[in-house]
Amino acid sequence: MELNTKDLVRILQLKKMGRRTAKKLCDFSYQGLSSNLEDIIFEISSKKLISRFPDYSRDEINKASNLGDQILEKSEVEKITITSFYDEKFPRSLLTIEDPPILINTKGKLENVLAMPAVAVIGTREPSSGGILAGEYFGKQLAKNKINVVSGLAKGCDAAGHRGCLSVNGITTAILAHGLHTIYPKENRELAEEIIDKGGVLLSEYFLGVGALANYFVERDRLQAGLSIGTIVIQTAEKGGTMHAVKATLSGRKVLAAIKYKDQELEYPKTAGNELLIREGKAFGLTSDNFSVFLYNLSKAAAGVSQWQGTVNAFEDSLSLQQLGNESTQSMTRSSEMSDPKGSCHTDELPDRMQVRLSSDSNKQKMENINAQTKMNLS
Repeated sequence: MELNTKDLVRILQLKKMGRRTAKKLCDFSYQGLSSNLEDIIFEISSKKLISRFPDYSRDEINKASNLGDQILEKSEVEKITITSFYDEKFPRSLLTIEDPPILINTKGKLENVLAMPAVAVIGTREPSSGGILAGEYFGKQLAKNKINVVSGLAKGCDAAGHRGCLSVNGITTAILAHGLHTIYPKENRELAEEIIDKGGVLLSEYFLGVGALANYFVERDRLQAGLSIGTIVIQTAEKGGTMHAVKATLSGRKVLAAIKYKDQELEYPKTAGNELLIREGKAFGLTSDNFSVFLYNLSKAAAGVSQWQGTVNAFEDSLSLQQLGNESTQSMTRSSEMSDPKGSCHTDELPDRMQVRLSSDSNKQKMENINAQTKMNLS
């Protein structure tokens, strides 16, 4: 017997059945066993065919199966698509992360998530006015470069990143820490609707009817980093929920950037985490003036993923000759030293000098020089 997504939904309704145990059940060889799912689960449980597999009565198994059927029916009514690792449309980037999900619930066009490179835009729920502007600015710039903006629909930095992306009709993905029957926080319901209306996606590991719990927000952070080739920290304190996504980004050896603030903005406590990440060499200190370098490193990360290779030329075309010349002798991870003192993280538009098209061999060589100096971030 071969299991499928519907079987997995039913299996996950069993008490004490987490995704790791469910994955063991999915990977089990069913040769010689019944072709009926309920019978298989009962036999595995009663005969202890899988290590540490819980004990289930037939009544418990049947109730879970019926509950799974109800979830499948209600999800269809609510236009929620359930996709598991059995399906071709499941994002393959999520399978390579630590503790990968085995299924996702989505509203919107999942195919857009699969077709585009993504960058997570994350940060505190209580940013400064400069943090809000930074989130909107970089959400907008990512969208202009045909990058899917991934965030969590939370107040503050998350919402700013989504809004910036949508302001230029970009594609954005909101990863939620609860079922898709509701939106949290309530004030972002219209934003969630706009995300779907403009071709984006609401995504969650949790079935409809499941409410938000504190640990669910931590769990969703790993999906934000997992779905993306890089992460931009808009604003964060040295400790906080944002650091969960930062940790997932670093453990996945992906591109990490943190907004580099200056002057009065540095007095705001929620910029301390940005400064720490930059100072310790874990994150690229991002400003509007060096955004092209960040794009270039994303292009190198995207080049290793087959479905994103078509975007590499577009990334490289947005790089600046002058920026490459200024940055080529600096290490990306020493970004606090290489940032242009005139740089601002929240200007209305990128400087004209960032729009110069690269064409000559010497410019390509400069690109290669930067790539050689940023192996730490991309290897």
